[in-house]
Amino acid sequence: MPHVFEDFARVAERFPDKVAVEFCRRADVERCTYAELSALAHQVAGVLAGAGITKGARCAILADNDARWCGAYFGILRLGAIAVPLDTAYHAPQVRTVLADSGATVLVTSARHLATAREATAAMSPAPEVLLLSGTAPGVRDIDTALGAGVASSLPPCPATSSDAAVMLYTSGTTSDPKGVVLTHGNLLAEKTAAFTVVRLTEHDAILGVLPLFHALAQLANLLLPFTAGARVVFLETITSTDMMRAFTERQITTFCVVPQFYYLLHQRIMDRVASSPFPARVAFRSLLAANARLRQHLGLNLGRRLFKRAHDALGGHMRVMVSGGSRFDSRIGRDLYAMGFNILQAYGLTECSGAATLLRPGDPHVEAVGQVLAGVEIRILPDPASPLDREHPDGEVLIKGPIVMAGYHNRPDVNAAALEDGWLHTGDLGYLDEDGRLYITGRKREIIVLASGKNIYPEEIEAHYAQSPFIRELCVMGVALSGEPSAERLHAIVVPNVDLMRERHIVNFREVIRFDIEGLALGLPHYKRVLSFDIWLEDLPRTTTRKLKRHEIERRYRDGQTAAEERPAGADWSDADQVWAADPRVSRILAAIRASAHGAAVTPDANLELDLGLDSMERVELFSRLEQEMGVDVAEEAAQRIYTVRDLVDAVHPLTGESGAQASAAVADPWARTLAADESDEVFASILKPRPIFGTFAFLVMRALHACARVFAGLRVTGREHIPAAGPFVLSPNHQSYLDGFLLVGALPYATFRRLFFVGASEYFETPLRRTLAEWINVVPVDPDANLLRAMQAGAFGLRRNRVLALFPEGERSPDGAPRRFKKGAAITALQAGVPIVPVAIHGVFEIWPRGKSLQWRTLWPWAGTRCDVQFGPPIPSDGAALAAGSDKYEQHTAALRASVVQMWDALESQRRRL
Repeated sequence: MPHVFEDFARVAERFPDKVAVEFCRRADVERCTYAELSALAHQVAGVLAGAGITKGARCAILADNDARWCGAYFGILRLGAIAVPLDTAYHAPQVRTVLADSGATVLVTSARHLATAREATAAMSPAPEVLLLSGTAPGVRDIDTALGAGVASSLPPCPATSSDAAVMLYTSGTTSDPKGVVLTHGNLLAEKTAAFTVVRLTEHDAILGVLPLFHALAQLANLLLPFTAGARVVFLETITSTDMMRAFTERQITTFCVVPQFYYLLHQRIMDRVASSPFPARVAFRSLLAANARLRQHLGLNLGRRLFKRAHDALGGHMRVMVSGGSRFDSRIGRDLYAMGFNILQAYGLTECSGAATLLRPGDPHVEAVGQVLAGVEIRILPDPASPLDREHPDGEVLIKGPIVMAGYHNRPDVNAAALEDGWLHTGDLGYLDEDGRLYITGRKREIIVLASGKNIYPEEIEAHYAQSPFIRELCVMGVALSGEPSAERLHAIVVPNVDLMRERHIVNFREVIRFDIEGLALGLPHYKRVLSFDIWLEDLPRTTTRKLKRHEIERRYRDGQTAAEERPAGADWSDADQVWAADPRVSRILAAIRASAHGAAVTPDANLELDLGLDSMERVELFSRLEQEMGVDVAEEAAQRIYTVRDLVDAVHPLTGESGAQASAAVADPWARTLAADESDEVFASILKPRPIFGTFAFLVMRALHACARVFAGLRVTGREHIPAAGPFVLSPNHQSYLDGFLLVGALPYATFRRLFFVGASEYFETPLRRTLAEWINVVPVDPDANLLRAMQAGAFGLRRNRVLALFPEGERSPDGAPRRFKKGAAITALQAGVPIVPVAIHGVFEIWPRGKSLQWRTLWPWAGTRCDVQFGPPIPSDGAALAAGSDKYEQHTAALRASVVQMWDALESQRRRL
């Protein structure tokens, strides 16, 4: 009867001198031929037979990927015994649980995991024998000592049949509810045969094996398929992106099976390179990307290797087959890689169905799908009455049937009854089949979030949508129940920011940037699918070895964290060394200033100023200014951009203070007074704000022409112009709805105001020399408020002291829904310090023309569309400079008065529109 070892032995006889396994270290490569691997398998079988292992006995393997792991695996199967591969991330208690549940009598391990193996077996009775794969150790039998003993030649033929168990793989619950999946020789052979019809390997192929061999998909990709074709398998001592890239070229890899995260990294590297290219190169790349995608879809012609040669060369230039499995693939990235000419075959399956049940065919443009069923496999969808009605294809639970489906869970008749029904495996995954038989996975049945409204939410779908933000490295979406609610009322996200990108761009206000992206991306989702709140974690989210989120652990940590902060004793995060550090008089004084600004949060050395202490961008600048004045120091702009934690801030300020602190001044009531009052000479500001009468007149005429067009096509109305001061400096503060706001505001101003107007704009829009020149001509001072808010504030004060008119959007961002949002204190601080009035401005109706997160809505500009938008100026709000000694509360009060005035006008305009 056929069995797995028979297949391997046949290939070993056919290609005895061909390399079967390469193990790559940094300094050298260890090779093992098929003849040597076969001999190793027989030696292991002989040693195990000497230990009493016979057909049906269980032998566990705890080791990393290498030739000896393969030899142990085939040696166990040679005896008709059952291999029980263990996750190398297991700790001793988990290993002990699996050993006890499986009934393993031998544990084959490596020197690296010997300590774990000994600790796991020490408390067991009877204890499984520990067998060392390489090297020697006291009190442990090892393979090396047994080599050459000649025991293998006396072994009888392999007694296994296709219906006998071959492997037992543990999927989850290794601490309290272990489930061992029993796969037979027939399961593995059927899986290999079905996959081989799609992924045809030959003896000339080389497979890079980075997935751990204790997974079913890894055994299929890195053992069964290559060792059936006589191919070469390459394992790495250390698995890093650098090592993999080197292996692609040096080992001439042709086939690769890995989790999606690798392809995400490849995509990110390509896109980062494109983003740093000149504008024409970026346009060319996008054009070629779109062209090749169309050629592939409509003509079946793939020019990717020629058009994107550098991207393909990064994979060594020999890559033929790439497979992704283990977790969901981001369809957005999949479409980009498809357009670049890569063929990534997505596989779907569970351990319970031997690794893969479907596989996307080469060249298939439906990258959202996980492919069509393999030969001999059946899939059907069990309808789900709760499936969302807004889906084109109502989904249901995916059921799988065929020779690849497991024999059952070891010693778990209760679970088997629920999982296996009339030969159909209930996967617990939700999905649907399209007209061509492609399977699409929409979620996990047990991970569905049910809102109080009864709506079903698939977290992976929501996570993929929000992961489009470059500032979000990963996130986990969960349902959060309000007090007294039996089910989730809203969606909450745990977000891990892309810290490297933030620091590269000198962004210190992580939360504000992520909130902006979350609000913007939410506009592309129905209301019930939007994330309404989020927390930021700086550590990686816990995942399985196949990179799936451990949702229950994340939710438990989140809920535990709600009370943990309250129960944590003061100083819990202070080490003895930290206490000594804080005892320094200068450090103590700096910490006291930080505590005064920390909203009552616990100040610890590694606390993040924004995430842990709750300082927003404005409060951060206030704290820095206060410390500079109290301690008599001047923190350089470059240094301020690298300050994220309490320790960073202390380290930046402390070395600059005098030994006795004599340079320090008394406590400062208002740190903004000194920061913005000084009239420092700034050539950049002065150059931008110098008068340009000829160009200014031309620009005014252009703005008036646009203003006239807006009146005709957008129904623009301007009211309250009488409130605009005829002379003197002042601040214009409108709410922010759209990219069009600035143009409509400027076009509504009289020439006397227009010629003195200037903006403080985000520098990211003026990075090229041409754009910087344009910024000078249109009186825009480009600064990066995310990296250096103080510079933006100083630019505003600089212009106001020169009798200019500053236009400043106090929200700091476009509204996600058109309504006025929270106002920041920047306008109030600048106006109060300069002693100038603020003119509130309400902008209404422009959101519908160009909403945030969408393109310009041209249909709203047709004459019959009935569009109406308004710009209304309100009475100036005076600034009483003499009252500044009252403290910083004055800024809050001034900001509140400004927002109240704008909201009052905006609400009136909204009411007028509703009455029309």
